[in-house]
Amino acid sequence: DRTVTNADGTSRREIDIKYDITYKDGSKFESPDTTTPDETIISGSSAGAKMADGTACATPGSKSDWRFYGNRKVVRTVVNAQNERNERTALATGLPLTPQVRYNKFLNLIVNDPASVATYAVLTGPGLSTTTVGAVGSLKILSTRLLRTAPELAGKPGNVVNWRDFDSWRICRNAANTGAAPADTADCVVNGADGNTWGYFNNASGAALDTSFAALNIAAGATYTFQIYNDDGWKTVNGQIGKTPIATYTNILRALPYSAATLAGTGPAADLFARITTSTKTSAEIATAIRAKAAISSDVTWSVPGVMPDGRVQQLADTLAFEQGQANSDGKTWPRSRNLLFSYPGPQATSGNYTHPVPVTALVLPTYASFALEYNNRNGNNVGINYTFE
Repeated sequence: DRTVTNADGTSRREIDIKYDITYKDGSKFESPDTTTPDETIISGSSAGAKMADGTACATPGSKSDWRFYGNRKVVRTVVNAQNERNERTALATGLPLTPQVRYNKFLNLIVNDPASVATYAVLTGPGLSTTTVGAVGSLKILSTRLLRTAPELAGKPGNVVNWRDFDSWRICRNAANTGAAPADTADCVVNGADGNTWGYFNNASGAALDTSFAALNIAAGATYTFQIYNDDGWKTVNGQIGKTPIATYTNILRALPYSAATLAGTGPAADLFARITTSTKTSAEIATAIRAKAAISSDVTWSVPGVMPDGRVQQLADTLAFEQGQANSDGKTWPRSRNLLFSYPGPQATSGNYTHPVPVTALVLPTYASFALEYNNRNGNNVGINYTFE
């Protein structure tokens, strides 16, 4: 609780608050045990507050009512944990691939910049990419706005012609395009930027997945620091050196992804993930429509996730229909085009609609599509299931 005197002589009272929320659906948000407040509320004048683009608010409010002050960040940054089940179908035939089910275990590393303020970020924290054994790792993360518009990135990995300004930024790749490069060696212009996750993927064995992830030496409670830049340091290797970030934000990893072996259980038929139980369209019908760039809609029902290792309730956050493919007819992988369609049927919903609209004109050749059920426990753990056509 503090009183602030603003530069224009006005004053306000600020109170930092922390809280838990118990929801009617049985889930609970528990405030992290850190010094960072969950919210700040103010009474008095908001003079000196920053807008989303980092400039000072030209029309501050002044009233005695208590109101949320917001976090005054120029971008949104998130680090959280996710387990995922992929059930795979061949796009060419609509038949199951082998193995049909694979598991993923990773961190989501998210930067959103809907106000188009910044150009790239340098993320540092334990377990990220490094060229020195035992050193704190780092990544260079590039604005999707640049990946859409910058001439230097045309035709490079991550070049999607219809990225939206608020889409999550992507991680600069290594020369072989087999993973992410450390921030001090990443060549974003030459190798492009793709993906916003860090971990291990496409593993049929939960136990092997746990072993690989454990080798990253990531711990719950670890600190991840995002330095946000709005200059051209993304154009050269280590180009951030000598540049001044416009903002620096710290995120705490509240929890590790769950044990993949525990979630996988005795196998794909009995794992703890949610599962589609009925669909009015078959996989073959959906695959045919995607290949033909035709709209298709299927009414689906699904089961809910089983009991998680920490006992926390997983509730449905959203469903997501996704489609992407080549944006040119020259057969080259990049540039690409993509479609995203979110739906929010409610945290305890067990039915909904899987819809792929007619894709945008820029999507010349569909190469991948998916339908996802995305669950979370409101405390840093996400558990999703992804039905893919690839």
